[in-house]
Amino acid sequence: MKKTISECGCEQREDNYMFFQNLKTIQHAVTELLQMDPAHVDKLLSNGHAWAVDHIATSADDVEEVYHFITTSMGREDKYNSQQPQFVPVGFQNHLKQVMGERIEHRDGKWVVKPKTGDHVLGTHPTKKAAMKQLAAIEISKHKK
Repeated sequence: MKKTISECGCEQREDNYMFFQNLKTIQHAVTELLQMDPAHVDKLLSNGHAWAVDHIATSADDVEEVYHFITTSMGREDKYNSQQPQFVPVGFQNHLKQVMGERIEHRDGKWVVKPKTGDHVLGTHPTKKAAMKQLAAIEISKHKK
């Protein structure tokens, strides 16, 4: 009988044991977060902590990318449909625009990070994901001050 990653104790035998340990850490954190009161978490995030929303968005994108790579490489059916609509609270996009002073534009095949006003370019990236990471880094640096 085959064992799953969570059952196999792979952390002692595999070269990439930290990959499996990190998956367990992510699973534990997500399980705990999903058991919290959504209204309380939403209020906390809306009170100047948009950086946390950004971290989850970029992390989800990274995990999804690895998931698709591994399932495709192993010839397995991809059971997760990334085209399926994701939950986005009503007015969330407007909220982000108010909170964040920067924005992303798609220009000449590249993703450009710009301030809310003006045409000054803060960064140019080949992918939207890379531009989002810059926005997240900018937002994090604001909260460290």
